[in-house]
Amino acid sequence: MNVLIVYGTTEGQTRKIAEWTATHVRERGHQTERRDSAALASGSDLETFHAFIIAASVHQQHHQETITNFVIAHHELLNAKPSAFISVSLSAVLEEGETEAQKYVDRFVSVTRWQPRMTLLLGGALRFTEYDYFQEQIVKFIVMKRSGATSTERNREFTDWNALASFVNGFLETAT
Repeated sequence: MNVLIVYGTTEGQTRKIAEWTATHVRERGHQTERRDSAALASGSDLETFHAFIIAASVHQQHHQETITNFVIAHHELLNAKPSAFISVSLSAVLEEGETEAQKYVDRFVSVTRWQPRMTLLLGGALRFTEYDYFQEQIVKFIVMKRSGATSTERNREFTDWNALASFVNGFLETAT
């Protein structure tokens, strides 16, 4: 099976998730290609893929515009073939945040008219060492307060790699 992984990333965690996913798919004996939605060329070769995994991070309550535009443009193909959606957000790991994370996915699916076979709410990362003063203050106020964490001296990764592995394995089983 030939799987296309399209991702949208802001700070790099979703790219890392897409890279890991591509490696995992290959290790299970499938072909895969990974493409950044911000650098996509014409989608004329999309018909050559048997299945699709779309991964996008949430910032300011919305997934990347480049992912949204890609899915809107290709929702008929995505609906016709096996497809899965990985939504990466901190809401997915915050206490009582899963409902909020699901709302982001519901809105995305409604806007794009895409019906992925499977969806995964997955935690992202905080890159404190890369934030400017204002970004750090926003993170401290909103995210850290809700999660109960207080340290901003180091980066923190919240991605559950085991949950991602189970999700990808389940998707590959249903897609073949």
